[in-house]
Amino acid sequence: MSSLLRVSVRSIHTTSAVARGPLSFDGWYPRDHKPGPHPENEAERRASAIKYGLRPEDYKPIDKDDVRLYAGDYPDAGPVNYDVRDPYENYSDRYYRRNWGELVPMDLMRTRPDRFTTTGLDAEDFTHVRALVLILRVVIPMLLVSYFYSDPNPNGFRWKNPVLPKQYSLDYYRAFPFEDPRKYPIVNYSFEPLD
Repeated sequence: MSSLLRVSVRSIHTTSAVARGPLSFDGWYPRDHKPGPHPENEAERRASAIKYGLRPEDYKPIDKDDVRLYAGDYPDAGPVNYDVRDPYENYSDRYYRRNWGELVPMDLMRTRPDRFTTTGLDAEDFTHVRALVLILRVVIPMLLVSYFYSDPNPNGFRWKNPVLPKQYSLDYYRAFPFEDPRKYPIVNYSFEPLD
């Protein structure tokens, strides 16, 4: 009986450290891979360079004033992108032309090969005037369409004019397909006076 109880309890608790994913590997801790604070002195700068696998003379953190890319002590990889890489090199990831363990630029998503501009080197051309033009390209047609639909003028532009079905002088439906429609005249109105 006790062995049956031990088997049932053991089957409930079968998870081990191997099932925990990357945390089970020796030396892999998320706290070691998160960007830390921006290095203030030379010792912190050297420690950050070693943390990211760079030589201290090659390490340059992203500028604190760059509000778009700044991420603590993460290094500035520069304009490394898909187009400037050798297409004939044997990469670990051929689609993105990257190797395993390589430093990832902060704006990697802008330089992917499936983007409209794959260079990623052109300057940000976003201005408030450009944003206003983009908004007006949507808002003005919407306003025009809503005006045309809500115009109370009965003779104004309409998507479909309110008209009655066309009145024919002959009954084409009765004559279809082989008879002459002149045998079936339709008298819609008459100008003879009533007797």
